[in-house]
Amino acid sequence: MPVRLRQWNLKLVIAFFAALAAVVAQDPTSYLTPDVLRVGDKLACRCGGCRNTVGNCPMLHCGSADPMRRKIYEMQKRGLSDANIVSAIVREEGIVALAAPPAQGIGPIVTWLMPGIALLIGFFIYSRYVRRNQKDPEPLSAADQATLNRFRAQIDREFDESSEPRK
Repeated sequence: MPVRLRQWNLKLVIAFFAALAAVVAQDPTSYLTPDVLRVGDKLACRCGGCRNTVGNCPMLHCGSADPMRRKIYEMQKRGLSDANIVSAIVREEGIVALAAPPAQGIGPIVTWLMPGIALLIGFFIYSRYVRRNQKDPEPLSAADQATLNRFRAQIDREFDESSEPRK
């Protein structure tokens, strides 16, 4: 094999491995360790396209989850605990960064009681409306009364026939 061809093959191999290294370096799944996912499950994905956590956002190249996973990975490499990572991110981005905000104050109580209170108020208003707008039934016409009597007679006959013992 001529020297020139060997040099060209060597350059091709080097270019291939350089491209492979660049692709692997850009792979967001390299940050998807169980530790990153555990911390990511406590933080909300704020991309606007989903309602998932950073740990389980299914979007490829998500503009919110991928950088947050990278940030969590870097913080874990520095030796920070899960609680310290979450509190640092909350300090930077605010309480909206949490997937489940803490249950403090009257907010959770109102959140759980308001639907029931709203239903009770709705039932009260509806029942008042129905009672106020209720009309007396109109008397039946002669034709309607005749039809009703005919059906009652038919029902009575059928019940009498069904109550007789069969032979």
